[in-house]
Amino acid sequence: MAECDALIEWAQTSQEPHRPVGEAAFGKHLEYLAALPSKNIDEDLGRKSATVYYALLKDYPAEAIAHMVRRACETLDWFPTPRQCLELVATYRAPTTEQEQALLICREFAEEQFAQWLENVRNGQPIGDVPARWMRIAVERGLMRVLADGRFVSRALYHGPVRPVSAVVRVDLAA
Repeated sequence: MAECDALIEWAQTSQEPHRPVGEAAFGKHLEYLAALPSKNIDEDLGRKSATVYYALLKDYPAEAIAHMVRRACETLDWFPTPRQCLELVATYRAPTTEQEQALLICREFAEEQFAQWLENVRNGQPIGDVPARWMRIAVERGLMRVLADGRFVSRALYHGPVRPVSAVVRVDLAA
């Protein structure tokens, strides 16, 4: 668990900040969309339209904008509307970073450890040194109780390990 905690700290402190697309890069991406037919508009209206597109899409990374342009060229017959651009850019999924992979590995490890610990408590094993939230969850699930002095104890110590429910016996009341 200590290694997992260190890995989580590394992942949270070393994540690269979100880098939105710059105006120049956005303009280059829009040039590719010019391959799609569009309404005939004058230069002034074209600049205004480009400003609207940039205002809506400027917070996305360049990779997402490139994805949007590619999808527009693949799927649309005409230059996309701003709404179509937003729909296309929403389909972009960034590749998983090393930090995200580390966090996923740690979460899976912690879930496995927690499940094993719950099973141990259910069977009357010692509680051990675990996070307080694990003990609260075990209390909520009925596997542990809190004594008057604040200590946690396994219910299995009082009632024995949890055993499977025996077969249900049907009683014929009509007989």
